[in-house]
Amino acid sequence: MEIHSLIKATFRGQIDHGITLVDFYDPSSKSCQEQLPIDEKLAQEVRYQATVAKVDINQEKELAAEYGVTSVPTFILFKDGYQVEIWVGQQSKEFLKQHIINYATMGDSCV
Repeated sequence: MEIHSLIKATFRGQIDHGITLVDFYDPSSKSCQEQLPIDEKLAQEVRYQATVAKVDINQEKELAAEYGVTSVPTFILFKDGYQVEIWVGQQSKEFLKQHIINYATMGDSCV
């Protein structure tokens, strides 16, 4: 499963339904480059529970500003259009996966 690249025109359509983890990243950042293989493995492992996506903050400055992204990588977890978690800095696959699974197994009233 691939990581979906999002732009402003596709962002809302992706996050509005189900669970989406969005990695706001800068392709020139060493920590973002190191995070990419982790994100790719995560996308494969959670493909039935969630979508893993990325937003290039250089190309999508307006989106980054809208979500208060000032450091990369910044991860925002969305469930049915609502921001439910945010983390700044590199994250382990296990950490991100556990949070995704937690939201995937919650009822709709827990958002």
